[in-house]
Amino acid sequence: MFKICTTYGIQRVAKENIFSDLNNLDVNSVLDTAYSEYFGFNTDEVNQLLNTYGLTLNDDVKSMYDGYKIGSIDIYNPWSILNYAQKKELIPYWINTSANTMIKENIKNADLDYKDQYEDLIKNGYLDTQVNTQTSFYEVKSTPNLWGLFVNAGYLTIDKPIDITDSFYRIRIPNQEVNREFRNLTEYYLSLNEGQLNRLLRFLIQEQPDEFIKEYKNILMLPGYHDLKNENSYHMMMLCMCLCLSRDYEIISNREAGKGHFDLVLKAKYSKSTSFVLEFKYLKGTSKNLESDLDNLTNEAIEQIQSKNYSFDLKEKVIYIGLAHHGKDVKLKWVER
Repeated sequence: MFKICTTYGIQRVAKENIFSDLNNLDVNSVLDTAYSEYFGFNTDEVNQLLNTYGLTLNDDVKSMYDGYKIGSIDIYNPWSILNYAQKKELIPYWINTSANTMIKENIKNADLDYKDQYEDLIKNGYLDTQVNTQTSFYEVKSTPNLWGLFVNAGYLTIDKPIDITDSFYRIRIPNQEVNREFRNLTEYYLSLNEGQLNRLLRFLIQEQPDEFIKEYKNILMLPGYHDLKNENSYHMMMLCMCLCLSRDYEIISNREAGKGHFDLVLKAKYSKSTSFVLEFKYLKGTSKNLESDLDNLTNEAIEQIQSKNYSFDLKEKVIYIGLAHHGKDVKLKWVER
């Protein structure tokens, strides 16, 4: 019997069967405990390595490169740690070596179940779902196999088993290095042009409302946005886009605060940084005076944020953002607290 140990970045090409000349394999994947210590560096090994290079294993390094779980062992990405030790720059390394063409191609073939689950992953930071790491997505196009591809490719990690007999696990994005790559995947998932998401979020955090709403309007004009049909559609679109800010902001969606439930809060993790509260409104039906009706809705959104006291636990500077929509028409109101 042959033994194969698959690692992150490796997807099984074909499922062996009785008609294959290679049909007696014992495969150890990222879910198995056998050989789990050989998939990457553990904490002690990283400490020793960084000390040799005059570096320290601190929270920033952990946030960037830690987070993988192989079997029951927490593992650092070895390629990234080795590059960081040599270059001493806390930047993504592994992700720059990984082509995401296979992921993107398979997203195209994903079903509606995957779309709903992807949004849950972005919204909650984790997802409880079926994950199949043994069968290639090219063999059977299903959501569990697609999540298996994400796990095998290192874009997601198994956080914990929920029901092993049914292949049900909690999966999550392992670290900030991979989280940055999800910005590119999210652009693709949302049918955005390359760099468009970066521009939108840069205008937001740099507090440039005129440029922000201009880019936001450009996004709504893309052909893929014909299905924006209610308040939740715009809410989920913005939530997916804001994932990329999770290093510097706590992304909180549809949570109770003050006297009600807010739509979206970007809570700054660092002092002297600005937090944002976003409220989405949607104008139903037709309108004889669209500009005025949308203006009224933006005022209603800001008044709701203020009267419901959504920002009561936010420190430092806070910006309230009211976005009113009607199809691809949108109005913005931007208020500083």
